[in-house]
Amino acid sequence: MVDELPDGAVESASLLIRRVLIDDIDPDQAWVWTAEWQRHLRDSLADLDAGRTARFDDGEDFLEALQ
Repeated sequence: MVDELPDGAVESASLLIRRVLIDDIDPDQAWVWTAEWQRHLRDSLADLDAGRTARFDDGEDFLEALQ
């Protein structure tokens, strides 16, 4: 089973578990430190840096923009 994991997955999981065990990371928030969520966060920050954002005056305007 370990052989089927992507490169670096075992090391990343091991580091995450160690950080949770030493109370460096709240176990309820450990998901944000997974490789997948770190990638999402990097992508989001890149969008912010590139100005790919929008601001809405209220919830109604926001919902209209989704249509």
